[in-house]
Amino acid sequence: MNRSSLSFAACAAALSIASISQAAVVFSGSGFNPEGATNVAGSAMFTISGNTLTLVLTNTTLPRTTAQGNAMTGVTFDLGSGSAVLTLTSTALTSGADFWTSKTATNNAAALNGSWTTVLGASPLGDYGVATTGFNGRFNGGSIAVGNAAPNYGIVAAGTFDGTNVAFGGSQFPFVQNSLTFTFTGAAGFNESQISNVKLLFGTDGTGVITAIPAPGSLALIGLGGLVAARRRRA
Repeated sequence: MNRSSLSFAACAAALSIASISQAAVVFSGSGFNPEGATNVAGSAMFTISGNTLTLVLTNTTLPRTTAQGNAMTGVTFDLGSGSAVLTLTSTALTSGADFWTSKTATNNAAALNGSWTTVLGASPLGDYGVATTGFNGRFNGGSIAVGNAAPNYGIVAAGTFDGTNVAFGGSQFPFVQNSLTFTFTGAAGFNESQISNVKLLFGTDGTGVITAIPAPGSLALIGLGGLVAARRRRA
């Protein structure tokens, strides 16, 4: 392939990246959670638009998981090789999620800000992290203003609660069911293809760490982003 063709290919790749601006990169993972003594699963979807990073965190463990320790309580990740200064600006229910204040009642209007803490730039598991518990000292649970740094503000799997007095081992409430959306500022100059080393956190004792990998469609975006970055470095 001649230089002209290579330049055209690079431009096409760059245009492809631009055409899928705000395309979500999804990382998913599953594995054994010692605290809950069973398998857990979850996903983290990242979208960057301008200066804003949106993270959708979902517990995809099999429905009706009864152990409180199987609540998803955090995520950590790396963002390129730069030094982005992220700030968590909002925590909100994802569309279709519910906020259960007991096994039988919901209150989706309740405030969520202050129920999660962050380690942005120096997480023990990655460069950036957000959690609703201290995770056995890996996060500063004392900075949580809402709740008691226990997994009661974690995310349980869809179908765990249905309005009846279901069997559930957790005594602390409230719980978010299915998914939460976090919004950060400070992402200007970065893109989704630079996100890596994603780890999903479950429970509170620090043992429920699950490595997440990009979904097949996300692998294509990450690979394309890497190609464009490599060609920029050679230019």
